[in-house]
Amino acid sequence: MGLRETKKQQTREHVAAEAMRLFALRGFDHVTVSEIAEAADVSEKTVFNYFTTKEDIFFDEVPARLALLANAIRERKPGESVFSVLRGLQSRDAGRLTSERFATFARIIEESQALQVKELEIMGHFADVLAETLQQALGVKELDATVAANALVSVQWQIFRNARRAALEGKHGPAAERKLRADLNRAYTLLEHGLGALES
Repeated sequence: MGLRETKKQQTREHVAAEAMRLFALRGFDHVTVSEIAEAADVSEKTVFNYFTTKEDIFFDEVPARLALLANAIRERKPGESVFSVLRGLQSRDAGRLTSERFATFARIIEESQALQVKELEIMGHFADVLAETLQQALGVKELDATVAANALVSVQWQIFRNARRAALEGKHGPAAERKLRADLNRAYTLLEHGLGALES
């Protein structure tokens, strides 16, 4: 990135970091955008230049993660399946999802209905982008791409929810990470080999 783009990215990250600090201290619903702006030493208008809503500030990593997901499918190696690519991405994320820091993230979501509603919106957006990516990358029909995308996103969301539940129960570290990876492998086995694998 050029200097201008780098500074904009740094400002965005700084605003998000200050917002998360306030959310962790007081809860998402009890922090205003004005207070976030003051903590980050920027104007409220600047905050909205980077984020459309307060919920978008909390979920600030979503655009980057969505781009990573789509690019991984488009740029996969010859012969590498979409299942393998996405399983690998989620597997590498298991350590982050079982960290003590993630427990704070989980608690903030658990305490805010607004964030839970936003989460549903995000999952829908992930499914739409993934369906479009699959249709383009694999050359399949729209219906096939949409069904596959929703199934794949359901795995991503369920693993995220499992990690959140474990974090709220105080489970983190290597043992929690191993359990999350096992859940992930089982979920992808069901997708790759069909729901008949439920009986195995």
